[in-house]
Amino acid sequence: MSLFVIDDSTPGEFLAVGARGLELPPPHARSYAGVAEPFPDELVIPRSEWQARIQELEQRGATIRDLADRGGIGVKDQQQTNYCWINAPTFCVELARGLQGQPYVPLSPASAGAQIKGYRNVGGWGREGLEWIVANGVAPVSQWPANAIDRRYATPDTLANAKTYRIDEWWVLDDKSLDQTISCVLRGHPVAVGYNWWSHEVTAVGAKWIDGAVALEIANSWGAQWGDNGYGVIQGDRMTPDDAVTPRTALIAA
Repeated sequence: MSLFVIDDSTPGEFLAVGARGLELPPPHARSYAGVAEPFPDELVIPRSEWQARIQELEQRGATIRDLADRGGIGVKDQQQTNYCWINAPTFCVELARGLQGQPYVPLSPASAGAQIKGYRNVGGWGREGLEWIVANGVAPVSQWPANAIDRRYATPDTLANAKTYRIDEWWVLDDKSLDQTISCVLRGHPVAVGYNWWSHEVTAVGAKWIDGAVALEIANSWGAQWGDNGYGVIQGDRMTPDDAVTPRTALIAA
């Protein structure tokens, strides 16, 4: 598997091939109170353990990406929408379900994003997607096409079924906390990460140890044609997110 690496020197043309749409709010407005719990300090993995844990997961084939590949969970493709901010949390729901042994059901980011934004193709930010998914879930693409910003799909049956695909519990990470982000992915929790420098939100799915330092593996929402089958690795200062949330458990339907 070849690595598609983004670092502090990566030319801008490699980062601007798809629609984006992240709109991070000012720090004082970024509250997740009542929606997500703060990431517990006791779950932060010391940096001295990162290399060994990364190597152990890779040797066992037990990374989040390994699970996604085995389960046929493909990366998202937001196409011409500005919905990166809801594609990443939706991919997190799919991964969280897979990690719990639930069957893969492709979910529609637009089913949440369109309703949140009043059926406008505009950017957003993590809390909006988080609050919606906790309360309302995400519809399967069999009922609402992935990028259809169209209220015709918001039928009572579709909206009721979307509630089957909810997240029970989330953690919100501290702003600009690489330690919490790496700890999450090493513990098997995908993270929706927002980057001001990229105006983009992606999904952190793992960590790599490259040239004596940690790197963050991400799944983008620009389809499998981007990077390495839709995945890439961020190194250096660019890998520290400005905003990050991770699902703890997905709803298990009765």
